[in-house]
Amino acid sequence: MPKIHIAKYEPNRLGGGWSWARQFASGIGNQLSNYDEAEIYLIPSPSMVEREDVKTAKADGKYIALRLDNIVRNSRNRNTGMTRMRDIAEMADIVIYQSEFAKELLSGWVQKYSSAEFVILNACDQMVFNGDGRIETTTARYLYSRYNRDETKNYEMARAFYEKTVRSQPNSMLTIIGQFSDELREYDFDFYRNEPYRYMGVIQNPETLADIYRNNDYLIYSYFNDACSNTLIEALSCECDLVNVNYMAETGGTPEIINAWSEFGRSYFDLPRMVDEYLEALK
Repeated sequence: MPKIHIAKYEPNRLGGGWSWARQFASGIGNQLSNYDEAEIYLIPSPSMVEREDVKTAKADGKYIALRLDNIVRNSRNRNTGMTRMRDIAEMADIVIYQSEFAKELLSGWVQKYSSAEFVILNACDQMVFNGDGRIETTTARYLYSRYNRDETKNYEMARAFYEKTVRSQPNSMLTIIGQFSDELREYDFDFYRNEPYRYMGVIQNPETLADIYRNNDYLIYSYFNDACSNTLIEALSCECDLVNVNYMAETGGTPEIINAWSEFGRSYFDLPRMVDEYLEALK
């Protein structure tokens, strides 16, 4: 089997391509390799590498595999995000999209119209993310999670939903995890009616994160056009129900997750299925 090097892999970093890379690395075992011994140079996201990194890998004879999910925002990448994506895609031997939504959104931009395009939905390690040990209570427990401050995660939608919910369900609790501004943290996340909540910061440990999912009943889902939400897959695996705020679950690749979950069940979102599909594509 070919040896795979994950570009810029840092197991302690979270969010987007970083979190996916950690899961994929655990799934491929001894196929994970250092750069010199690898045949395949796998890029979890174009935002994780520079053009020169990919040029070097290409010159060294590596097989370049690029994973894509959504636009790389120019506003967060010094106006270079999307041109970098296109330049890297032109050097890639294969492009793997996280969903059909992502492929439709990006395939024209990255100019790949060949058999070297695949769509593979994300998954999670269900030895970790599962409903075992879930404790039921009389409190309606809600969760909002984001790992970065991307405006498409729509915290304000989630806040407004919970504020309204507490009025009719006073015995409720909201858990908030992820990165937020100093002002939001200081001023009670803009709650003003003494709505009960707790903020837990950024969660590094997968087992701790799974426990948080299991200790909540509902994931408040307000993500707009998320290509393939790892958070949603993990929450569903931990038997946390989805709250579709303002129909955001009908945008992006989220309907593909929901439909696959309904048709194939949780086993479809276990890590081996995703890893096997990647290894088959990378043959």
